This record gives sequence, C-alpha cells and structure tokens, in this order.
Amino acid sequence: MDVSPPGYPVTTIGDGLREMTCCCGPRLHPWDEFAVPTNWMPRDLRCLVIGESPGDETSVYFYDERRRVAVRTIMLRELQRHAIITQPWLAAFKEAGLLFDHAIRCRLPGDLILREAELAKRYESPRAASATHLRQPLKDAPLVWVMGRIARNAVAVLQSEFPPDQGDISKPPYPCRVPSAPRFFVSRYLLHAKAKEVAEIFLRFHEFFDAEAAVQCVECKRVAFNPAVQRTGVHAARSHGWPER
Repeated sequence: MDVSPPGYPVTTIGDGLREMTCCCGPRLHPWDEFAVPTNWMPRDLRCLVIGESPGDETSVYFYDERRRVAVRTIMLRELQRHAIITQPWLAAFKEAGLLFDHAIRCRLPGDLILREAELAKRYESPRAASATHLRQPLKDAPLVWVMGRIARNAVAVLQSEFPPDQGDISKPPYPCRVPSAPRFFVSRYLLHAKAKEVAEIFLRFHEFFDAEAAVQCVECKRVAFNPAVQRTGVHAARSHGWPER
C-alpha cells in the first residue's frame, strides 16, 4: 500500500520497497534549463537571494530574459532605485554580485506550493528540508537574503547558525537582518508584499547589503520620510542618525 503523502513522488527500490522523494523526477529544473551556473553566476558572489519556487509549468523563470516576470521586475527596479545596480537588467544584477535561486527548484502546481508554505510555517516542509542544492552556495555567500517561509525553512535546516524563528514573516521585526546570524536578511516574498512593504524591504535590505552606501542613498531617505511607511521612516532615521521629521 502506498502511504506516501499526496503530491509527493515515490520511487521503487530493492525488493519493491518504496521511498518518498521530494523532487519532480527526471524533468530539467529551470536552474539547469537556463544554465544559471554558466551564464549568471557572479565572479564575486556578494549576496545569495533565495526565493520559494519557480512556480508551475506556465510560470516564467527569473533568469528567462525573453519574457517579463513579476518578481524580477520588482527586484531589478528597486535595486536600481537604490543604486545597487546601474540598470534594471540581469547583467547588472550579476555584476553587482547577486545570485537568485529557489529553495524548491522543481516546477510544481500551485496547490502543492501552498501546502509546502503552510508546512514551512512550522519548519515541516519536506521539500524545503531537501534543498541540498543550497548547501554550497550558503557556504560561499557572504550575505544571504532569505525571502519567504519556504526559503526560511530550507536555510534553518541547512545552517545551524540560522535560528528557526516561529514568528510571522509578514510582521515586525521583519523585514530585518537576523541579530544572532547577521549575514542573513529575512523578508516575506516580494509578490506577497504591498507597495509600501516592498519599499520597506528594500530600505532594510540596502542597510544590510551596504550600510555605508545606504546612509547616502537618496531612495533610502525618500522612503524613510514617506508617511506611507512611517514605521520604516522612524527606524531608518534612528539607524542613520537622520532627523525624524
């Protein structure tokens, strides 16, 4: 009798025994399809950005230059606003030392991803726990942006220095640098955030990525004193020594 959880593929091993796997099987992952290690790996990796999953078979992949993809549009637009990259292009993203990967590299139906996200709230996502492809990049990257619950689950499994906080990732103190593991920055997934939350995420990220540049950043100051992001403004003004107006 097959007792594997619904939605998880199984393989048959010796004597007819079956084991659960957490990969989509022989299908090529978008990471490999778009040859990310060859085409998009920075010469000097400054920050690894970990998202949740590449979506289903109809979703556009982050590194697919031929088509628009929402999370990439937001990412590149905001990084350019903060002068972290010079142009809203993947080439500039690479040049800045940034690399994007997913905790789950498989293309999966939306209902399965939602299930993993729910399990990840309790650090119980089997697919997040199987994200061994992140082990070496996590060692290599000086800084890591952990974006979303599934990503947080994966990093907590792979990195003993990263605390498995049970807090709601969409509420304070997030987005933030992890105090006990300062090379990690945690936020909710960009596509789940409203415009003012996106502004706050990138303000905090800039402080994390390059604190000295953030002090002089015009966009950081604009966001900090924007009434729509008042909580962020007070935080940023205090952290930078700017007057709280």
